[in-house]
Amino acid sequence: MVRDLLPGVFAQARVTPDADLLPVQFGRHAETYIIICEAEDKSPKTVDSYRRCLVQFGRYLKETGIDIDAVTSREVGVYLRSVKQRGCSADTVYSHHKILRAFFNWMKGDHLIQTSPMENIRQPRLPRRIIKPLSAEDINNVLILCSGNSFLDLRNRAIILVFLDTGLRLTELADIMVSDIDVRTGLFKVLGKGDKERIVRIGKITRHALLRYLLNHTGDEHLWLTEEMRPMSPVGVQEMVKRLLKRAGVSSSKHGPHILRHTAAINFLRNGGTITSLQMMLGHSKVTTTMVYLSSLGAEDMITDHKLASPVDRLGVR
Repeated sequence: MVRDLLPGVFAQARVTPDADLLPVQFGRHAETYIIICEAEDKSPKTVDSYRRCLVQFGRYLKETGIDIDAVTSREVGVYLRSVKQRGCSADTVYSHHKILRAFFNWMKGDHLIQTSPMENIRQPRLPRRIIKPLSAEDINNVLILCSGNSFLDLRNRAIILVFLDTGLRLTELADIMVSDIDVRTGLFKVLGKGDKERIVRIGKITRHALLRYLLNHTGDEHLWLTEEMRPMSPVGVQEMVKRLLKRAGVSSSKHGPHILRHTAAINFLRNGGTITSLQMMLGHSKVTTTMVYLSSLGAEDMITDHKLASPVDRLGVR
């Protein structure tokens, strides 16, 4: 077992600075699981979310005096209900359920427990949300703000258009190197979730904006640079996008690059792209994740069509 192969590791790798507040046995299992997640190259963000969930669950076990090997579906159900009662979103409850299920499945697979208490707990339902993309007017207003010839205008315009043309995730775009791009074909190589490489494409307009930016590039291996010619961090890209959207009067500016990803997906489908091609473009491992854009597309187009075909307006009722 992993814990037998890593002597002394728990003295160095703690789940949290407050690990002593967790039940001892649970703390050891949780730390082992976190180490395994890191060894499996899960992203730092994913590992951190696992860590925070396990710490909260461990504190719950400490308060209730329940040993980890005595946890039943009832205790987990009470815990998930308490997460909801704290005012946490449905997404957070769903995330806790998913993480605890993975944790207990690992414990069962490592013969630490005989059965998982998650087996009798159904996955919480997530509310079905309609994703509202940016309008053509919104996009034009944003692009007007970076239509100049300064280095920052050229860079910002290229970033906005690449987001809108590819639907890349924030970290995917921020991590692009100059060597990852073929400007002639418009093909990008990006590294997505789980270190999975994929190829995306940009069209002629975006290619032209990127080329104008590259002509003012210093030759650094990183594609996106600050005004001081240093590599931009994901946070730097995010804040730049949020500022531009806010200045353009976009009400959903708080979503930053994520609303650009939504907009790219909706417009890709509206322009005739297939759901399977969109799945590949966005880097989704499951097509069911991509399907959410179809419902949004249907709602948007229904509203547009209803303005032309309202059953009551067409009756001429006064």
